[in-house]
Amino acid sequence: MYVHIVSFKIKEGEEQTFIEMQKFEELVDGKPNGLDHFHIFKDRNNKNRFFLIEYWTDKESKDALEQSTDHQHFHALRKLAIEQKYNSYECDLIV
Repeated sequence: MYVHIVSFKIKEGEEQTFIEMQKFEELVDGKPNGLDHFHIFKDRNNKNRFFLIEYWTDKESKDALEQSTDHQHFHALRKLAIEQKYNSYECDLIV
């Protein structure tokens, strides 16, 4: 299983917007092909830092979604709530 992890600094007061946008995309567009599930974590030591962890069957499915026009539009809208994108990690799930 392929895991994609991204960390963000969310603009002050936009935390709920960020979370709701992530949930809304899946409700409107349905679960993308290859996405098993995702989690959103909030850093306990930095109140505006969030981690999006996505679990995919394979990297190709994630890449296909990233290339879609709808998903690129979603990124443009979500960017309004994001102050800074920190790091992105690509992992393989072991256990």
